[in-house]
Amino acid sequence: MGSYYKHKRSEKVEVPYSFQCESCGKDSGPLKAVLIGTEATDNSNFKTLSQDREDKLRKRAHEFLVRKVKDTYRDTEEKKIFPTEFRDQCPHCQKPQSWAVSGLKKKMFDNPIACVGVGAIFAVIVVIGHYFSDEEYMTLTLAAGIFGVGVLAAAACLVWNLVKISMKNKKTSVGMHNYPVIDWSGVQSLLNEP
Repeated sequence: MGSYYKHKRSEKVEVPYSFQCESCGKDSGPLKAVLIGTEATDNSNFKTLSQDREDKLRKRAHEFLVRKVKDTYRDTEEKKIFPTEFRDQCPHCQKPQSWAVSGLKKKMFDNPIACVGVGAIFAVIVVIGHYFSDEEYMTLTLAAGIFGVGVLAAAACLVWNLVKISMKNKKTSVGMHNYPVIDWSGVQSLLNEP
């Protein structure tokens, strides 16, 4: 039996930003958000990749970073949704900022969907095992239970996310609302790519 190797590549870029604190009014000073593109993978039987496959893997990693930068730019500039990579804690008074709630709301359903998905996949495996194998423990009741656990985990994640958003809303319910100032000039070449 041969060996199996999973080769991974990802790219990241720093985006400078700053904000005026909504609580103490002080300037945060220069901060950096690190945007990381989705990890590109290549499955191979060899420990090292050929130059052609390595180039293709790096090209995919670069394309994923470009997509991440463009999506983040569109979210922040057009929709005023600031991802969690832009830390909102004031370096002076440690208070959170109201603009960060939008990033939490955008990610609110990510973990619940993953929980339901994982539960559904395992439930389907058990259903297939029930009909196509002789294993006695592969019952439809087990499949329903597994899916139910996935749904319960999703509900718990959703409630936790709602609690986090509510807590941040309470902490940031100040009269003044400022948006961060993001310097996109360092990643303009990525934004200009097709």
